[in-house]
Amino acid sequence: MSFDVNDANGDIDPTDDGMGDGIGDGTNTETESGEDAAPERRATPFSGTLAVLVAALAGLALGGASGTAPSVAASIASGALAALGVRAIQSETNARRAVGSVCLVAGVAAFAIVTALGGGAVALLVGGGVAAAATNAVVSFDERVERPAIRSLWRSATVLLVGSVLALCLYANLFGKTFGVVGGELVAVAASSALSLVVVLQLELLAISELVHWAVPVLDGWLPENRNVRAAVLERFDVRLWEVPRGYWAVLGLQVLLALSSWGPAWFGAFLDSLSILGDALELLLVSGILHLPLAALVGSLLVVLLARSVQLLFVEWAGRDPPRAVAHAAGGLVALGVAALLALAPGDALASVAGSGWAETVEVVGPTGALAGGLALVLFAVAFAQGILAVAISPWVGTDSAGGFAVAGGALTVATLVVADDGGSAIAVFAGVAAALAVHDLGSNAVEVGAKIGRDAETRAGEAAHAVGGLLVGAGGVALATLTAFTMGSVSFSPPAWRARLAVALLLVAVLCFAVLFERG
Repeated sequence: MSFDVNDANGDIDPTDDGMGDGIGDGTNTETESGEDAAPERRATPFSGTLAVLVAALAGLALGGASGTAPSVAASIASGALAALGVRAIQSETNARRAVGSVCLVAGVAAFAIVTALGGGAVALLVGGGVAAAATNAVVSFDERVERPAIRSLWRSATVLLVGSVLALCLYANLFGKTFGVVGGELVAVAASSALSLVVVLQLELLAISELVHWAVPVLDGWLPENRNVRAAVLERFDVRLWEVPRGYWAVLGLQVLLALSSWGPAWFGAFLDSLSILGDALELLLVSGILHLPLAALVGSLLVVLLARSVQLLFVEWAGRDPPRAVAHAAGGLVALGVAALLALAPGDALASVAGSGWAETVEVVGPTGALAGGLALVLFAVAFAQGILAVAISPWVGTDSAGGFAVAGGALTVATLVVADDGGSAIAVFAGVAAALAVHDLGSNAVEVGAKIGRDAETRAGEAAHAVGGLLVGAGGVALATLTAFTMGSVSFSPPAWRARLAVALLLVAVLCFAVLFERG
């Protein structure tokens, strides 16, 4: 797989994004020859993979201790899928970017579903930690990776948000009610008398004469170059509203006042009756719609052209200078929106039985598609926002941003261990969780450090294996010693569970302190 460094030249300009997030599309990490453009920013494969494996196994142990092992396993799988999506987003091809966007959004969605269905804090922390470690292991965990990944989150979330709003409007029949009421009132007023129909006929002609000058240039730009609609049409409709004589506006205003009055329509009807057969023919021509319907259809067509042009301008503004790449980054949101629409076809009782009673109440208000798409959009926005918060939070504790993912993973495992301890989990799981958190940070930091000094393609597996075995043996020995001490102290106590819990909390506090010192030293 090859990456093009030149693909991102000039793309980190915030104005190119069009999303308001102030980020570009990120510089890729490899050149066309397949060599790393900046190997010092990447973790070595051996230690990085081992760190992810330790984090996953420790998370499963914590899930077993808290009774949420299935949810934790699902959250780990979701985090791994999101990490693979982040890697694919770095590709130079839009097809792989689209696949990466879909994987990223799918991973985040699955992660949110697992958490919402009762996974709890342990599943949330473990899944997030594994996702951060896996991302740090497969790509360079720095600003160049964050830019395209966060861009995919923003674009996908924007697509889902717009889709949820449209779905809500369709579910509430907002368009039908609005146009039905407004159109019905207009038709009722227009058809109330023959005089009103005469006034409406003149208004339609005036609207067409003006709308043509707005819509024809748009059509001229859409059609092939050899078609010149502007010259063929505007020369025959060379009348603008401001060119209409003032005297006519005065006469038209008087007609409107007469049509709205109580005696004007009757007077005009008497005038038509005075014309005998000619008056009857004119009234039939006005009432039948032969004149009004074609003009109304033409006015509607011109308005549709202008509406399509507005949508086109909004899309161009959103897509920036490279629409195919923008669509590739938004592929996850497009696919998720389609899936939400399909799930909306399922029976409401089936979805409510899975999601709970709160889902039924939400669907009743906003509709199933709006609820699914809007909820996922909020989750994606939250993930993008949380990424920025975490980047600021861990910066004082890491020597380089390239190891930030492993730092987040270690911190997440530590907090998950605290949650398990507070819930009365096994002391062994608590000790193992703290040791695993330290091991993940140590292995990950070593992987990044080796990659920075030697390069991730160099043969460093023997040294990394020695370092990993030593660190894991120390951690395993610490867990065994702590467990043995807890068992010994618990066996001579009248209330072993209380002694074990106190010892676990005390040792946990010491481990957290050591963890903070290790972070500070980089």
